[in-house]
Amino acid sequence: MNILLATDGSDSAKAAAQFIQHFPFPKDSELTVLTVIDENLVVDRQASELDEETRSALQDAERSVYHEAQQLLEAEAARLREAGWRASTAARTGHCAGEIIKAAEALGSDLIVLGSHGLGGIKSFLMGSVSHKLLHYAPCSVLIVKNPPTAAPAAPPAKKAQQSWNILLAYDDSKPAKNAVRLCASLPLGEAAQVTALTVLPLVKLYRQDIRQRLSPIWHQKKVAAQQALDQVVKGLHSATPQVSAQLRESPNVCQEILNAAAELDSDLIMLGDKGTGAFERFLLGSVTHRVARHAACSVWVVRN
Repeated sequence: MNILLATDGSDSAKAAAQFIQHFPFPKDSELTVLTVIDENLVVDRQASELDEETRSALQDAERSVYHEAQQLLEAEAARLREAGWRASTAARTGHCAGEIIKAAEALGSDLIVLGSHGLGGIKSFLMGSVSHKLLHYAPCSVLIVKNPPTAAPAAPPAKKAQQSWNILLAYDDSKPAKNAVRLCASLPLGEAAQVTALTVLPLVKLYRQDIRQRLSPIWHQKKVAAQQALDQVVKGLHSATPQVSAQLRESPNVCQEILNAAAELDSDLIMLGDKGTGAFERFLLGSVTHRVARHAACSVWVVRN
């Protein structure tokens, strides 16, 4: 797996790096640590209105910005290398979300990892708006790491697969959801990990239509089909961990039900497929994916092809 970690040195970005150190990614994975320098901090050397003294001062400040960026990258990469990763670094200048996407395209990344929020003021780039844009436009999967209440020390590489991960896999029998299942099944989660496959059937409560839905033979058939699909998912996930279970729920608010399940199960990670905003007959619409990513208390992995 080719992973791109976007960092700005914030606590949220450090949590993302810590997640990478702990999580059992495939052993042959490669990592690039990226930081983006705000284009507004770069001096326009052709600006005619600047006198020589001002230009020199701004260029000194620019050199300081680049130096800090390189220090940040090397420090982050060094910690990841100590944890057993093959980590390289990259710095780009420009608009943050756009440069992360360009870097992912250039590197052929399979996954972008970033914190949910970054630093404040002009140093910021891992803002909520950036993660939101990446969910919309990134060419690959996106993992948004939520800052944990207390940071645990990094575990040695040999113990990564032994840690207990609690994963909620949202499933609707669509192609993107099946992609998420295949990805989850390919991870070396270990015997301590727990995976819960969740399907939420959407109810229509307007004018008490949910009562009619539940009494309908068609609704019963949908529930039977959904349970059968979940049973197949459980079988497919046993290659990653023996501790796999399934839940079938009904709710007028699919997004909230996913969030409720994650809270009840104390999930560390929600995984779900992203199909964009075209298939309205399914429940994992892009809007649901983005709302889950925005409001979940735990980390969220949005899986694309």
